[in-house]
Amino acid sequence: MKERHHKHPPLTRVKRGNYHRLEWAIYGTNCGSISTFYQSLVSYLPALKTFYIDADHAEGDGQYCKQIGNKLLEHPAHTYWNEYDDYFQNVDADVVVVNGNHYPGQKQIVLIDPKKEASLLRRIDELTDVYAIVVKESQEEIFDFLNSKISKDTMVITMGEIQKLYDKIRNDVESRIPRLKALILAGGKSSRMGKDKSQIDYHGQPMELHLASVCRELGLESHISKPHDYNLDVVGECSVIKDKMPSMGPFGAIISAMMSDPESAWLVLACDLPNLDLTTLQTLIDKRNPSKVATAVRGHGNPFPEPLISIYEPRAYPRMLQFLSLGYACPRKVLINSDVSLWDIDDNEVILNVNTVEEKKAFMAQKMIDG
Repeated sequence: MKERHHKHPPLTRVKRGNYHRLEWAIYGTNCGSISTFYQSLVSYLPALKTFYIDADHAEGDGQYCKQIGNKLLEHPAHTYWNEYDDYFQNVDADVVVVNGNHYPGQKQIVLIDPKKEASLLRRIDELTDVYAIVVKESQEEIFDFLNSKISKDTMVITMGEIQKLYDKIRNDVESRIPRLKALILAGGKSSRMGKDKSQIDYHGQPMELHLASVCRELGLESHISKPHDYNLDVVGECSVIKDKMPSMGPFGAIISAMMSDPESAWLVLACDLPNLDLTTLQTLIDKRNPSKVATAVRGHGNPFPEPLISIYEPRAYPRMLQFLSLGYACPRKVLINSDVSLWDIDDNEVILNVNTVEEKKAFMAQKMIDG
């Protein structure tokens, strides 16, 4: 059978709604009450980055404005914008809440307001996945046309029980924390060492397999990064992720892993870290903050994070591509200039790099003394 021709490269696409992978549109009441609901949700979930999508209720002046801290960004109203720009704008959020009076959302929360029955009926086709229905009092009736929209998973509560809804949203967010996988970087040229660092045996097996073994003990699916022309698909028990961006070093390797699975977070480890152990990695995982771009180790006395002992969240993928578009292919620069969580480690020996023949000899000599 003739192989099917692909016009575009077969990339894995991000699962998303209109604005985010976790979005709820609020329907059924006036815009002021929807805004109040959003503010209440934000105060109940302060640890989450919650973004709000609404329409401009004031007279437009032909400009769009966005304020970040004290910086006000203003651009003309005719600036090109479409559904992809909507998603790019909210990629850093944990949750997106939408004013359903103006825009639809992936899941819907209906706040019953008798004064808005006709308005809600006009939007009945937008109620495709009703997450919750909230009535003011228990005796208040739900509109008949909503009955067909209620599923076994729809929460029906009174306004006095609103905390149950907030808890459900929080639990859903926590249950959707991206899965963590391990990426062992073993595709470098090792020019300073004079031999492939990933194949050096410090612990009874090549470093790439040693680190993969430690990661599997932590319950992580482990992958090994190799050059684009590497001729094997599996090393040991690990699948190989081949560089889709040759000659870009660790930056290209990380992007390649994200291309293969953009829904997962990636624990990225260099193969020249012979002292790195299970306890250290477990602590890093325990300190993981999925609301950040990454969670990184920073050595004692070092002002900068270690980009190759870091957990990169899915939101790091578009962030890294933005830096690449500016001509930067340095993962450390991305971490320094992004919203990351840092773990300041006390013992720098744990994250010791062994890059040269001399460093290797010194390490092996110290290992014999310690042993």
